[in-house]
Amino acid sequence: MAEKFVEAKVKDNYEVETHIEGFSYTMDYTERTPDLISKGTSPTGMLLVSLSGCHLMTAVSYLNMKKIAFSVLNAQIDGDFIDEKPEWRLDAEVIVETDANLDDSQLAGLERFIHRHCKVSSILSKGNNIKLSFKLV
Repeated sequence: MAEKFVEAKVKDNYEVETHIEGFSYTMDYTERTPDLISKGTSPTGMLLVSLSGCHLMTAVSYLNMKKIAFSVLNAQIDGDFIDEKPEWRLDAEVIVETDANLDDSQLAGLERFIHRHCKVSSILSKGNNIKLSFKLV
């Protein structure tokens, strides 16, 4: 089990400081306080950051396991949070870009591996629409 413990506190109005595993992260909600300088992304922005990191770390695991060399491994996510009362839904497109020399079978294997092992994607995909594609450079 991957149990985690987070401490969070409001610093100033919508600015929230969080601590986990010895690291600090600041979130804010500039849409509510447009006159202030942003000190971090929103909680929904952090979800997309987590999704990108999880996809990339999982891709690294696959490429290392298969002994496939790469020097470029990037992710871009275009995400939209939609209010479908009474719940919110995430529509996101994840594009993983790599210079790894992958054939169609390996690309399919990488996609299956990410869907199976990326915890963030697995959690967020329930009831949401998260598309994954690859761009070979």
